[in-house]
Amino acid sequence: MSISNELITLSRQVETLLCPPFEWRHVTGGAVTLLDASDYGGTTGGTWQVADFAIAKYLVTNGQYKRFIRHPNGFCDPQWWDFSLQGIQWRKDHVNPKPTAFEGTDLPRTRASWFDSMAFCRWLSAELNLHIHLPTEQEWQRAAVGDTGWSYPWGNELDETRGNFMKRIGQVSPVGSFPAGQSPFGVMDMIGNLSEWCLTAWGMDNTDLNGYTYRVIRGCAWNAGTPEYLRATDRGVGWSPRGRLNDCGFRIALQLP
Repeated sequence: MSISNELITLSRQVETLLCPPFEWRHVTGGAVTLLDASDYGGTTGGTWQVADFAIAKYLVTNGQYKRFIRHPNGFCDPQWWDFSLQGIQWRKDHVNPKPTAFEGTDLPRTRASWFDSMAFCRWLSAELNLHIHLPTEQEWQRAAVGDTGWSYPWGNELDETRGNFMKRIGQVSPVGSFPAGQSPFGVMDMIGNLSEWCLTAWGMDNTDLNGYTYRVIRGCAWNAGTPEYLRATDRGVGWSPRGRLNDCGFRIALQLP
């Protein structure tokens, strides 16, 4: 079976367990160059090689996260947070999910901490027998611009019609509302709507899951109004994994065999 046909099958499995819309997009491997972010507490950057992987076309929606909350083996099961002592403690202190900031089935899910986003990935992995994870910072940037060298997923010119940013709408929009803003790999909302949790530890360039180390957040959200922060290569921020933010969500990635 070709990789495209396999991903179609796997997309249907995820969509059946969760709810539409869902689609895996194949991201071919290659080089990723991260800019120097040492002035903001990040690393000095560099170039990495990323293997082939798949990434969700859309951010995780309220409707999909609600399936996790309501599933008999989902949010109610604390095992999904046992990847670190801090994750275990987070779950003990937060036995109930925080309501999303913006209601609507097809709106992207807000107010899920990095710990909660990790738990969602681990639950979904177990249900489908797949290796699902938050994208690393390098994977996120690869999915956003590939080998193009562009500043934005669509090119080098900022175009406010291609995404939900600059506070034009005043809140999140349904996922996939800006198809003209998709990346070279067909991934939506990588600039605008919500910033996104990554697996990578901020300022360390590793994926150690332990501690309360700040985590990389990439992309920008509906309330971003500073043009330089809208670039797909921008590395201006990390955030506490305990943050439950109105302008941050997550999308999932898939390790390919």
